[in-house]
Amino acid sequence: EGFLKAKLSIPPGEKVMLDIVAMFHQYRGDDGTIDVPGLVNLMKENFPNFSVAEKSDTDYLSTAFEKKDENKDKKINYSEFLSLLGDVAIDYHKILHGVVLCFGGSQ
Repeated sequence: EGFLKAKLSIPPGEKVMLDIVAMFHQYRGDDGTIDVPGLVNLMKENFPNFSVAEKSDTDYLSTAFEKKDENKDKKINYSEFLSLLGDVAIDYHKILHGVVLCFGGSQ
């Protein structure tokens, strides 16, 4: 209850973190993971303006998914999801500065 009251005046950074958790929970399956179709839906619905130079969104996401699916179970768990979002955030930063993208965060 105390947390919900505090949520009314939540700082922006904390709100972002809670929104990320909520987004993951919205798209995860009963097993607590997101599959490729779920990831595609998540990206299209939450990042509609995200575009990757000379690559289709699906190719970008498939590559991202394969790189982040560390245990190769064709599903993204929460930790893998956070890693993927980190790379997407890096690519958003590169877009902001006009850099041509190549998935992989630090590439």
